[in-house]
Amino acid sequence: MKSILFLSIFISLPSFAETTPNSTENLVTLKDVRISMQRMLKSTDGAYFLDLYAGIWNPHGTLSNLQEQTRTMFKGSQKGDLISLQSTDQAEANPYTLTGNLNANSGQFKAELSDLKNPNTKRAVTFEPAFKAVDKPLLVFKFYGLEGADQPYGRTLKRVDVINKNNGQVIQKLEGFNAFGNSIGFLDMNFDGFYDVVLSDTSEARKIEDKRFIYWMYNPQLKAFQRSPQLEKIVGFPTLKGESQKIDFGVGGQYRVDQGLLYPLNDE
Repeated sequence: MKSILFLSIFISLPSFAETTPNSTENLVTLKDVRISMQRMLKSTDGAYFLDLYAGIWNPHGTLSNLQEQTRTMFKGSQKGDLISLQSTDQAEANPYTLTGNLNANSGQFKAELSDLKNPNTKRAVTFEPAFKAVDKPLLVFKFYGLEGADQPYGRTLKRVDVINKNNGQVIQKLEGFNAFGNSIGFLDMNFDGFYDVVLSDTSEARKIEDKRFIYWMYNPQLKAFQRSPQLEKIVGFPTLKGESQKIDFGVGGQYRVDQGLLYPLNDE
């Protein structure tokens, strides 16, 4: 029998107990928490799909040529909105550079793709979000938790304040968990155009290498994040494959996403 998991939290809503803090501890502000944001972009001509990790000290990505069915890995540097990437495979017959300006709010990336062996063959490529959403919120985060030698990895993330980037108002507080305090994931888990929050679970003496995660899915109907206990049952780091709308959890298996439902590939 085919098993199905609910990925869209507006289909399967969590209980209030899953979002209510269970502690009155005095939390401190956690600084320098890295936000790992995966942007899934598609060229306006439909020829390329780009998985881009930017806004970090080592921007990198994977460019898929949808016509030739090839994939090229890139890494490089970022200064402001300017991103400069170079293909990483030194043995590649045609090394490439990908350079352009990223609009952090709209997600548009106006770039130039160049063949290093043929510098005169430059191609202008404009990328836009592969999964577009209406009324997409502009958000920033503030992090709170506990610090000290008694905390896993030196500190524990226990609360995330979700802040409206335009007016600075706190619109939601994510609580009721213990998570790795140095970084979070911000990615579109269900390919609906809205980014979701992914935390590394450190409750019950769990370690990063256990690859257990806490998922806060954005609900556009409620304009709020809601926790997804269904996803948290899956072990493994979620590698998103936007061009095929699939998720590879490694040891947790591979799934395809269809209208908010998660279908195990080995059941098909």
